[in-house]
Amino acid sequence: GVDLGNWDKIIDEISTFAPVFTYDRAGIGKSDIKFSMPTTSLVNKNLHDILEKLKIKPPYILVGHSLGGVYIRSFAGYYPNEVVGLVFIDPADFTETKQDWNQIFRQMGVPEKKIDEMLYERLYKPSPVDSLHFGPWSERQTLTQWRKTDFAEIKTLPLPDVPILFFVGGKFEVPPQNRSKDFDQEAFFHLKNNSNMDRWKKLIYSSSKGGSLIYLTNAGHYIHRDEPKSIIQNIKLLVEQ
Repeated sequence: GVDLGNWDKIIDEISTFAPVFTYDRAGIGKSDIKFSMPTTSLVNKNLHDILEKLKIKPPYILVGHSLGGVYIRSFAGYYPNEVVGLVFIDPADFTETKQDWNQIFRQMGVPEKKIDEMLYERLYKPSPVDSLHFGPWSERQTLTQWRKTDFAEIKTLPLPDVPILFFVGGKFEVPPQNRSKDFDQEAFFHLKNNSNMDRWKKLIYSSSKGGSLIYLTNAGHYIHRDEPKSIIQNIKLLVEQ
């Protein structure tokens, strides 16, 4: 839901050693609103069509932050022969299941009734259409739909045998006044990070080309803004590889 300005700390530096293409998805930044839900097939076809129209030929290293991580994972599944590297920056966890999420709360001693209530709030509470901000709203809805199905659609797509980088932010950023009163949100954050990283390591191991999982304690969700040098240096290594 954020625009290209989000990347301004790394784009210029990366463009000194590799061609860089960036864009705003429909309804984000300066891109026109398209009143269609941003499914993986639609978003990835749009990107593929843009690359073809602009004659930006593969191979590609894909870089995705947050929800963008889900989209680059699915692009790699739709066009596996065009991808030579994947860089996930604190991605929405497309390996997660509802049980993975609930199990963390059980580990923390949260009662089952409260867990059910929080799961409903997260995934099943209706959200009225926000036509004015349709891009960010529709992306949140699409992510919720994937979570309801444990990302079943994503998990059916092939994963190309390429180097995989995961960057994980270890800084808990929710201010005290906004934290949940139902559970220790900071403890949950760290337990969830550990759970995510265990699954992401398996994903890296599944590639014969290997990769890295970089955990940055001083970075929050926007790692490419908090620790841009780490992102730049590791992408440079990946390009050279």
